[in-house]
Amino acid sequence: MGKPVLLLCSVSVEGERLCGEIDDLGRRMVANRLVFTGRLAGFSVMFGLTGVGKVNVSHLLTAVVESVAPGMVILFGCGGAYPGMGIGVGDVVVACEEVYGDEGVCTPGGFLGLEGMNLPVIETPTVTRYNRFPLDRDLVERAEAVLSAEGFESVTGTFITVSCSSGKEERGKMLQRRFGGICENMEGAAAAHVCDLYGIPLLEIRGISNLVVDRDLQKWDIEFAAARCQEAVLALLRGL
Repeated sequence: MGKPVLLLCSVSVEGERLCGEIDDLGRRMVANRLVFTGRLAGFSVMFGLTGVGKVNVSHLLTAVVESVAPGMVILFGCGGAYPGMGIGVGDVVVACEEVYGDEGVCTPGGFLGLEGMNLPVIETPTVTRYNRFPLDRDLVERAEAVLSAEGFESVTGTFITVSCSSGKEERGKMLQRRFGGICENMEGAAAAHVCDLYGIPLLEIRGISNLVVDRDLQKWDIEFAAARCQEAVLALLRGL
């Protein structure tokens, strides 16, 4: 059967349909967290709801990796797209890079990221990471090809992970200019960080629930975004 694929999203609306598709559904506790097991699209899979934010995803991901050592991680869910990127509500986006958007310092001269502070978050003989985490290029390209073949017009780019989501267009524009991102979320860079430490490939797929403009929940569609994202993840598993 090989190593399982670990499927992670933060909240139930993002993963209910996908979990319902898992055959031979089982349950196990890992570090006091509930994880579902079974088979999906020919893969042995584990599925978990991480909870919102960087600590939650890091905790569950680390616990599963230490227990099982998955062959690949797919992080999925909803995200907010920056205006002007050619992305709308319900579109599917794929990360080629994840970025910590908050880590750094605000100075009188402007923002300094971790590299400007000389504070790497990973430092080994072969790898040094600061705010940015490039994802596996071959895996991203395979995902793009599968999604295209399945009729998804996905957009690939840099994702920005924040602790404080942008509820003002001005803040979103600032982050987009600073890091060159296409959308933001609250977990991805932490997952990329942990996967980098363990040498496990990560795919991150998100459905766009809203544009990052002055906050107006009437223009959001979380259910549609979550449904489209889960459809894309299923298509990816079947195509990979």
